[in-house]
Amino acid sequence: MSAVSRTEFPGVALITGAGGTGIGSAVAHAFVREGCRKVILTDVNPTTLESTCTSLKALAEHSGKEEKIAILVVSGDISDSTFVDHLFSRIKEDFGRLDYAVNCAGIIGNNLPSSESAVEDFDRINGVNYKGLWLCSRKELELMKGQEIRERAEYGGVRIQRGSIVNIASQLGIVGRPNAPIYCASKSAVIGLTRCDAIDYSPHLIRVNAVCPGIIDTPMVNNRPTGAPAMDISKSIAIAPMNRVGKPEEVADVCLFLCSEKASFVQGAAWLVDGGYTIN
Repeated sequence: MSAVSRTEFPGVALITGAGGTGIGSAVAHAFVREGCRKVILTDVNPTTLESTCTSLKALAEHSGKEEKIAILVVSGDISDSTFVDHLFSRIKEDFGRLDYAVNCAGIIGNNLPSSESAVEDFDRINGVNYKGLWLCSRKELELMKGQEIRERAEYGGVRIQRGSIVNIASQLGIVGRPNAPIYCASKSAVIGLTRCDAIDYSPHLIRVNAVCPGIIDTPMVNNRPTGAPAMDISKSIAIAPMNRVGKPEEVADVCLFLCSEKASFVQGAAWLVDGGYTIN
């Protein structure tokens, strides 16, 4: 059984890092599978992004729902503020509002201690994982803050929301590990940003939460860049009581729950989806 009903997402959803077969793509597929028919996809890789778009159209076509899907695909680098401005101009032009945003775009660390890391490593990792996420989230908040609330009879009173944002952090934003100071710090920053935005935008009925995945079966974990130091994940997998790698779909289900009004009293949280890694 899915985490939410098929009528839970009548609005507009944005997913960053939506190309390929990682968490972003899984979140996009989950939104469409659960009935969302207005979706914005962005990724730095235009080829994998188009592949996700094609897959979503096929999924929607075979869903049995009469409403046609509208997908906006905008490829670019979220660490570039000019691109982010362009992305949100397109969102305003095509949809005029944004109800759900899941900020999934991120890159792996350099797997080196601080004294062996270059300034370029710091700028590259934080440029996407923290700065890029912040550039997107501030635009999401700006757009959501000024829009009308989409009234729904089943979620009246205190449970209504103007918008919901989910930021993908990491279990390594909560705990550390050897040779990952820049990556861990970038994900800790995401959690801190999430908490502060949740405080500032609660009066506007916007919820902001984070999801902290553990080791997930994604290309970012399995395919390290050429020349990057090898990373043995077997020991990390064994730390978690569930002793296995997670699936992108398992993270996506939590993201969708947090986006939905079923999570109406969840605010500023950092939900772990790590098989118990951080409790062991």
